[in-house]
Amino acid sequence: MKRIYKNKTKLRILIDTKCDLSGYQTVTIAARKPDESEVSFPAVVKDEEGGLIFYDVQTEDDIDQSGWWTFWPEVIFDDDRTARGMSVRVFVYER
Repeated sequence: MKRIYKNKTKLRILIDTKCDLSGYQTVTIAARKPDESEVSFPAVVKDEEGGLIFYDVQTEDDIDQSGWWTFWPEVIFDDDRTARGMSVRVFVYER
């Protein structure tokens, strides 16, 4: 995996939820920043049955801190079930 740098926009956050997402209503990628604040990004479902989702970083403010970030998927299904996936820690470097 290549290094991730803060304030860069050419980045796709790709998560394999290992879950069939058939019948999903909304899918987001939640994140905890190094300062412990939390944000979420609207995810695109790439493979509904395979469970692949992604978010293409839009602005320099999306990944705005260096240090350890934690990412996890959150899914709300159309029957009001919710699922929160396993988290992954990623280090974001200064430029």
